[in-house]
Amino acid sequence: MSEQATADFKMFDLRGIDWSEVGGRTAAGIRVTPETAMQCSAFLACVRVISESVASLPLHLYRRLPAGGKEKAPSHPLYRLLHDKPNRWQTGLEFREQLTALYLSYGQSFAEKVPGPNGPVSELWPLHPSRMRVEQLENGNLRYLYREPNGRETVYAQSQIFHLRFLTLDGINGVQPTSLSRDAIGLARALEQHGATYFGNGARPGVILESDNAIPVEAAERLREAWERIHRGSDRAHRTAVLPAGVHAKELTSSNEASQFIETRRFQIEECARAMRVPLHLIGELSRSTYSNIEVQGTEFVQHCLLPHLRRWETAIARDLIDGDVDEYFAEHSVTGLLRGDHASRSAYYVSAIQNGWMSINEVRELENLNPLGPEGDKHFIQLNMTTLDQAGEQPPAPEPAPQPVMVEVEDEDSPEDDAEDMAEDQADQEDQTNGN
Repeated sequence: MSEQATADFKMFDLRGIDWSEVGGRTAAGIRVTPETAMQCSAFLACVRVISESVASLPLHLYRRLPAGGKEKAPSHPLYRLLHDKPNRWQTGLEFREQLTALYLSYGQSFAEKVPGPNGPVSELWPLHPSRMRVEQLENGNLRYLYREPNGRETVYAQSQIFHLRFLTLDGINGVQPTSLSRDAIGLARALEQHGATYFGNGARPGVILESDNAIPVEAAERLREAWERIHRGSDRAHRTAVLPAGVHAKELTSSNEASQFIETRRFQIEECARAMRVPLHLIGELSRSTYSNIEVQGTEFVQHCLLPHLRRWETAIARDLIDGDVDEYFAEHSVTGLLRGDHASRSAYYVSAIQNGWMSINEVRELENLNPLGPEGDKHFIQLNMTTLDQAGEQPPAPEPAPQPVMVEVEDEDSPEDDAEDMAEDQADQEDQTNGN
């Protein structure tokens, strides 16, 4: 590596930095860390929406087929590990929710790969990122140094750790989202504290106690403590005040309306959602949501917010868990359930899929969580009036000549008049025979 390249790399060398100590207090006077940031309702809502959505989506292990396509591989040891039970005390949903929430707060999350009867990865044990330090060795491999609760440091090789990263500047450590948007989170938290203090004071502005005479510092302090003890808090609001001679109470005239408290709080909610790329309606901000744009925003949430997190999970699984079998096996989330739309949209989608032959009835029923119909439901259908492109310009074959009609002679039936004449003739013959006798 050249000297210039080495210098450029050191500008983004974040190794050895304790992110929990970065930042200190913000300009709003709030100290923002991954722990205190979760006390901000807007940031907590964003973390919950993303982590719960990622954890609730089906995660399957697939095997690539030789002729193309894929099939689920439930017999592989990793399938049950990822889908159902990663360790002895957590479900698959709890494990993925925890690791996603940690890396959204700390920039990265870790899990120890525990060998056992199912192979080199029989269990995954979460490791808290605040105790982990990552170093890169001269050969390019990573080394993980974990500080145990008892103070002892455990060293892990790269092959022993499952590592999930957020946005990274050095390719090794993920940058904490709480440090990137610390001022937005700090201001939102300051507004929450201001509102809590305001209503804790009986929804009244602050009070100044003025005296016509000079008051010693100790006496002024005792007077202030007595006032707050009697009047501070929503349960003590509007009590009658008794003041010493020469002391007057004056309320401050500033109001939340003048400082646009509500508007500022709403804007800070938008700031936190913008930093995490979460649609506002998913964290309870519905002032600009309408019936017509909710469904579109839900689709954008999957495509532009969830998809990068899902791909981070899938690629980390391929790198750290599947490893040597990556050419044959891969992990993938199913987001079909989030993109289905309403009943009318799904019906039109399924009708088009079945009529054009690229989905069977059983495949549609599987998406709707219905049981298959049997072998008959696996058939594919196409419309009869459709043809291929190469046959569209060909001359249709000449029709076969129609068969010649066969002439069949049919005896004419006697009319009623002919029957009457025959009867008359028969009667006349009988009379002639009688007369001749």
